[in-house]
Amino acid sequence: MNRIVKIILVLSLATFLFAEETFAQSVSKTGTTAAPFLNIPVGARAAGLGGAVVSSVNDASAMALNPAAIANMNKFEFMVDHAQWFADLRHSYLGVIIPAGTIGTFGINITALTMDDMIETTYDMPDGTGRMFGAYMYAAGFSYGRQLLDVFSLGVNVKYVNETIWNTSATGLAFDIGTLYQTPLDGLVFGVSMTNFGSKMRMLGDDLLIEADPDRGSSGNWNPAAMLRTDQFDMPLQLRASLKYDYYADEYLRVTPIVEANSPSDNFQSVSFGLEIGFLNDLFQVRGGLPNIGMPEEDRVFQFAAGAGIKYDIQSSLGLRINYAYQQHKYLGGTNRVSLSMTF
Repeated sequence: MNRIVKIILVLSLATFLFAEETFAQSVSKTGTTAAPFLNIPVGARAAGLGGAVVSSVNDASAMALNPAAIANMNKFEFMVDHAQWFADLRHSYLGVIIPAGTIGTFGINITALTMDDMIETTYDMPDGTGRMFGAYMYAAGFSYGRQLLDVFSLGVNVKYVNETIWNTSATGLAFDIGTLYQTPLDGLVFGVSMTNFGSKMRMLGDDLLIEADPDRGSSGNWNPAAMLRTDQFDMPLQLRASLKYDYYADEYLRVTPIVEANSPSDNFQSVSFGLEIGFLNDLFQVRGGLPNIGMPEEDRVFQFAAGAGIKYDIQSSLGLRINYAYQQHKYLGGTNRVSLSMTF
C-alpha cells in the first residue's frame, strides 16, 4: 500500500473514532473526579508528543501510559522523570522495569505531585496562625506485561492512589490496562489503553471533626465530636486509542507520525497529534505535538508541546536516555520536563 494512503488511513481512522461525540458534547466535565494529578503526562517523551504516545511508548513510563508496551522490553530499566508544574507544584515519576524472560515483564512505579508546606489561615487569623500544613498526592503501582503473540501484547498496572491534605486523606485502588498490536501493514502499530479504572475516593480524617450540638433547642447540652461527611468521587477514567506509523525508517533517519483519540470521564473527547523524527539510528530525536484537538477552545488549555531526546549506548549492555519536553499552557505559561533512563 502506498505510504501516503497509509497516513491518510491512520489519520482518518483515529479522527473518526470519537469525532461525533467530541463535537456533539456541550457540557464540560472538568473538576468532577478525584485524583486529577493522574491526568498529568508521565515522561518527557510523552509530554513532547502532546500525549499522543499510547501506540509508541518505549520506556518505563509505559506502566502509566500503556502497560502492554513493557512486554517488549528485554532489559532492566530505571527511569526518573520530573517537571516543575504550575504554582510551585512538582510532578515526579519513578519506574523500574524487570524482564523475566518467557514469564513476561514486571515493573514498579511511583507517581507523585508534591508542594511546599503552606501557612494555616482562618477566618479570625487571615495572616496565619503560626502553624504549617502539607499536601501531596501519589500513586504506587505494580505492572505486568506479556507478549501473547508475536504481534500482540497485553499489560496491566495495579496502583494504590492517595490524596492527602494535612490530617485528611482519600485512598483508592485503580487499574491501567493496555494492548499493542503490530498490524499486517509494515510499520503501523495500534495501541489501546484504559487508565484509572477503579474505586471511588472520599476524604476522611481528623480535620473533618467538628463539635456538634445534637439538641440545638436546649442549652447546656453535651457537644460531642462529629465528622463531616464528604462526597465520593470517581477517578479520572481515560480510554485512549492510538496509531503510529513509521513513515520512513533507515539507519540515518526515522519519521514517525502518531495520532491518538482520547475519551476522558472528566473532560471533552479529543484527538492529539504527534510527530517524532530520529537521526543516526535514534541517537538524537526531535518531536512535537498538538494535544486535545476538537475540544472547545476555552477548555483546550494546552496549546502545543515540543521536545528532544538522546539515546546513547555506553556499552552493549548499558544504555542512557535523556529526554526533555516543553508544554505551553494557554493561561499559565510553559512547563519544562526532564526524564532520565538507564537500561542494563
